[in-house]
Amino acid sequence: MTADIIEFPMRRHDDRLMLAIIRLEEIVREVERIAVEQPVDGLHRLLTVMEHLGDGLVESSSLLLDDGANGRIQSAFTSLSEKIAKTREALGELGKRTHS
Repeated sequence: MTADIIEFPMRRHDDRLMLAIIRLEEIVREVERIAVEQPVDGLHRLLTVMEHLGDGLVESSSLLLDDGANGRIQSAFTSLSEKIAKTREALGELGKRTHS
């Protein structure tokens, strides 16, 4: 007698969660690449990747957490995005000063 493994299709929630995790893994790999290949010049790219990571974490949390926790996570990452924007502005100003 042989045993057949029956693969049931993943539920829609599981598909979305798996895709979100795969995207987060890709973002982490991007951060590793930037750290190795562009340790100094990659700061702008790193800020962009941090924004994508925040977006991915918010997406994942919406699949795993209740509405109250999701609201807190959204607020935290909105704050992070604002700080990233300010950092970009400061870097732009610094760049203008050094090139003047």
